Amino acid sequence: MMRTPTYLNRISLKSGIVTRIHTMIDPRRMAAKTCFVRPLSPITLAVVLLAGMMPLTVRANYLINTDLKDGLSGWHGDGEAAFLTPDGIEGAEGDKGVIPVIKIELSKGEPRSVYQDYETRDDPKTQHLRVQVFASSDFKRSTFASDYSPDINWKAGGTWYWTGEEIPNVDFWIRGAPGFLYKLANLKPGQWVTVDGRWDSPPPAEDRTVCFMVPPGDGTIYIRNASATP
Repeated sequence: MMRTPTYLNRISLKSGIVTRIHTMIDPRRMAAKTCFVRPLSPITLAVVLLAGMMPLTVRANYLINTDLKDGLSGWHGDGEAAFLTPDGIEGAEGDKGVIPVIKIELSKGEPRSVYQDYETRDDPKTQHLRVQVFASSDFKRSTFASDYSPDINWKAGGTWYWTGEEIPNVDFWIRGAPGFLYKLANLKPGQWVTVDGRWDSPPPAEDRTVCFMVPPGDGTIYIRNASATP
């Protein structure tokens, strides 16, 4: 027996609009199932339509493993898993008062970074990137002009939208992509500093990257409590 075209009504959960779709369905299978199908009550139908028109849930933090309990899981780049005492001295797991951190040692002649890729399928209209940074007592960025991008004159504290990757002459920066969003900061050796950047109307994308970066130089930084939120 040949199957014939059958029209079905479909409720779109995204738009709440009832649409008609054309598909091929075996009438015998339809007949066998129709006796078990009950029409939706007006209340049930209203609930379904309202649920379809509600926005996707916005996540509190797009990043994973921000407490670093799983070491460097989810993180990439030049970082190492480490533990820091309240006095800013490296310790070992299990030592009294230590906290897990990501350690980045500065390098001669090139910047270093850790980064994480994350999804934003809920289409956020803003991007808020934040992290806490601790600089070692011997931290010092390079004094060579050739280690920095020559065509920019960005200052610590500034927030920038840009078109590519740059190396600003500051102690630390957050770089978000796509679109290249920059938040610049100077650090205070021996103290925790919060670097906090917010951008309105970031380029739409389902996949993004956040990088936490240091320029060439000497010393070490430690980061904790990273977040990416709408």
